[in-house]
Amino acid sequence: MTYRSGIFRSIYQLHQLQSVVIILLVTLSIVFVVSSPVEAQLRAPGATSSSVTLTWTAPGDDSTTGTAAQYDIRYSTSLIGDDNWNNATQATEEPSPQIVGTTEIFEVTGLEPSTTYYFGIKAADEIPNWSALSNIAIINTEAETETPSAVADLNISDYTSTAATLSWTAPGDDGTNGTASQYELRYATFTITAVNFASATLVADLPAPQVAGSAETYTVTDLNPSTTYYFALKTADEVPNWSEISNVASGTTGQEEVPPADIDDLIALVSTTTTIALSWTAPGDDGTSGTATEYELRYATFPISSLNWGTATLVSGVPDPEEAGGSETFTVEGLTESTTYYFAIKTGDEVPNWSGISNVLSAATTGDISPPTAITDLGPSGG
Repeated sequence: MTYRSGIFRSIYQLHQLQSVVIILLVTLSIVFVVSSPVEAQLRAPGATSSSVTLTWTAPGDDSTTGTAAQYDIRYSTSLIGDDNWNNATQATEEPSPQIVGTTEIFEVTGLEPSTTYYFGIKAADEIPNWSALSNIAIINTEAETETPSAVADLNISDYTSTAATLSWTAPGDDGTNGTASQYELRYATFTITAVNFASATLVADLPAPQVAGSAETYTVTDLNPSTTYYFALKTADEVPNWSEISNVASGTTGQEEVPPADIDDLIALVSTTTTIALSWTAPGDDGTSGTATEYELRYATFPISSLNWGTATLVSGVPDPEEAGGSETFTVEGLTESTTYYFAIKTGDEVPNWSGISNVLSAATTGDISPPTAITDLGPSGG
């Protein structure tokens, strides 16, 4: 009886042990089924100025077996952790996971040059159950070395006597892509080359470039009339990397069209029997600004008008004009005594553009008031 009882007890204990084993197996099976992929060991073996190459070993769907369903790759310019994971930028077009153990390679693009980036990755199964955050890979992007394309269609679309309007197509930041950072436009009265570009006149306050392919225009002012100018420009990115020199556009400004202002204050200062001293205020080269080039002073014994201007006597030896606003004086000589004369003046610039006729001045020379010299050798004639 005791023997049988021992057998029954052993059988009972074995049955309990089998139950425990079954429970453990079921529990392990459940754990196995819901376990997440393991965290990836992330590395960043290379970078360019705008991209970083990442590599890691593919985890499994369930821990280290199978094939996971998706990746979440994120990056930031500050350290990534669980607390700020959602604030990091998610990469686009992330690859689908390969079978566990496979080496994965992925390039993150659209990055800024010369910048430190932090990268992290998580993997998920089909539920999704997400793995823990991977190690954080840290790498610097390289400095940008690609230059903007050289402008090839610079041309003069319009010009006046003192300005030239230029037009061209905006290049990119990198070749013909993106938006460049600045232009350097220069002009000269000599042919511009890559060698002498820096010695040409720099145009100040040029606007920033527009996006690649945009039509650009700019008007260069304060040029000289009737002058041939050469224009060229370069484009730079943010580094700055400078493009090669553009094509050289050339053109001649028009003749100046603005004449000096008309003189309206011609007066006589003093007269003698053969001279009359005149005075007036110097006009400008353009209206009342600048310095004109020459005067044309005429006089006559009849009233002068624009109709008979050419028949009046031209005065020689009149000095060149002073700067606008200057006080001018000149004495007309060789006149006849006791005679009324009419005077008028015009002003010309370098073209020349001539002003209108001035106010007409009437002034008279004085009469001869000097008696003959007294005779001092009077005596009887003969011996």
